[in-house]
Amino acid sequence: MPSLPGLPRASALAAAAGLAVLAAAAAPALGAGAMGRVLPGHNTLLVTFRDRPALPVARARLAGLGQVEAVAPEAGVYGVRHAGGGAVRSLAARRPRVQRAEWSLMRVKDDLEPKGARPALPAVTVPTPTDPLYADSGDEQWGLKLGALDPSSRGAWNPSLTSYQRPPIAILDGGIDSTHEEWKAVDGQSPLIAPRSTFRDDNGAEDWGRVGHGTHVAGIAAAPINGLGVVGVAPASADSPVMPVQIADRDGRSTDETMIKGIRWAVTHGAKVINISAGGPGYSQAFQNTVNWAYARGALIVASVGNEGEDDNQVNYPAGYDHVLGVGAQCDGNASFPDCPKAYGLARFTNHNATLDVIAPGVNVVSSVPLRVHDREVTPGYAMKDGTSMSAPFVAGVAALVFGSHPGITPEQVTRLIEDTATDIGPRGRDDQSGWGIVNPASAVLAPAGPDDVEEINDTIGSVQGSVRNALEPPSNSAVTAWIDRFDDPVDVYPVRLSAGTTTTVSVTYRRGLIGLWLWAPGTRSTPRSPAKAGTPGLLATAQVPGARRQTIVLRPKRAGVYYVQVRALRGAPGEYRLTVTP
Repeated sequence: MPSLPGLPRASALAAAAGLAVLAAAAAPALGAGAMGRVLPGHNTLLVTFRDRPALPVARARLAGLGQVEAVAPEAGVYGVRHAGGGAVRSLAARRPRVQRAEWSLMRVKDDLEPKGARPALPAVTVPTPTDPLYADSGDEQWGLKLGALDPSSRGAWNPSLTSYQRPPIAILDGGIDSTHEEWKAVDGQSPLIAPRSTFRDDNGAEDWGRVGHGTHVAGIAAAPINGLGVVGVAPASADSPVMPVQIADRDGRSTDETMIKGIRWAVTHGAKVINISAGGPGYSQAFQNTVNWAYARGALIVASVGNEGEDDNQVNYPAGYDHVLGVGAQCDGNASFPDCPKAYGLARFTNHNATLDVIAPGVNVVSSVPLRVHDREVTPGYAMKDGTSMSAPFVAGVAALVFGSHPGITPEQVTRLIEDTATDIGPRGRDDQSGWGIVNPASAVLAPAGPDDVEEINDTIGSVQGSVRNALEPPSNSAVTAWIDRFDDPVDVYPVRLSAGTTTTVSVTYRRGLIGLWLWAPGTRSTPRSPAKAGTPGLLATAQVPGARRQTIVLRPKRAGVYYVQVRALRGAPGEYRLTVTP
């Protein structure tokens, strides 16, 4: 395999991401602090309700603002089409029970072009794949042959990992070429299921991208063991399928709306792993709510963090959302300046910030492409690509294998297994340069899963208001043990039922990092994304003493009711904690 030439500082796609920021002034007003732009001709207002109204109710509440349609109604998200400008957004925000109104921002593909501990099922021996680009003595599929680690770790990925029947993997991208030798049906059995285009709103998901991005991403995650071409991390079959969901146009540009609809399609059709090799700046509450809904339904979203690490190193979404596993790029064995100064190290173009959880092969990665694509062609139908777009599906494949080897496991447990078993290559623990380290497929798949965080999703007051019947209520129901992390799951909220005039102590104990406590009054509807300060409406008390391993709030409620305790990770990765409420 040829050595990696110096990657350009800004490819056309990276430039497109930069242009999205520069052109923001031309788009409808996005609100204070928002970044990003809308895709021309796709101005859709995403309206998130505090409840989950049916479509007729949503239309009544938004009457007169435009055509209202369901985007992710299970998460309370509806779209208003033909919204004519910033005034419409302001009007929508004032309608009954609206939590947020936001423009559907543009995203671009990221390439340079109560459950306890659960043991893993044992792996069984399977034949070595004969797919030529894997079986040849060269290093075309170096990520699998080196276990995505280094020469001393050969075998971290091995064929026996493919023995698990895994759940469907959804590839949200530009489509998959179903006529390709890797993806076509054989004897009536197809490795592809439930195709859908949320960009065109039909049931076709052929790869119409100019560079074959979707087909390439799919091959990395799950190319079948069929004696042809390449092998994926979690090889597809009729029993372990791939779901192609076309969310992007021919240039790889998608929107929050097409992504959200794609997530909804994937989850409702059985996907447990959803790969999104795309992103861009700009936070969306509608998108975060959709992620939370998918997570609660048992699906894990894996996303690329972006390739602007040597430029503005921006926070990209969806990798930046809570409960999304963000993936950066690892170099191959050919050291090359400026992007790969160390063989098998971190690719310097990888965004290095709080969104980065793990890294995986992202340089000189060979996978399937439509026959019409010839850029960096290895053999007809197969080509090399670089970028975090290639890294994310590697981890998506690992996640699918973990689901398969641990029946009944939750997305939270899968995330922790992948992060806890990663090979650390930086300062001890997680760091912004390399996250938790390089993903180790065999360790993640074969290690026992830790206890589940049974309270999730409980990130906001809105997410727990429906469970007030299960509120903590001393003395009979007064304690909970859970898990928190500043990068994956930074906030937990608990309803607590208290009596008037009774002195009550709320405490959280933990072993590392720094956790803070906030106590909110009955009737509080929402809390700010950042830590609240004294004087914030509804905030009664807070405790966040640096260096402490126990934070405590003591109060004597003036009225009975359901209060809300907010637990927030402020520093490090605290992990397990115990919350107690005692009279």
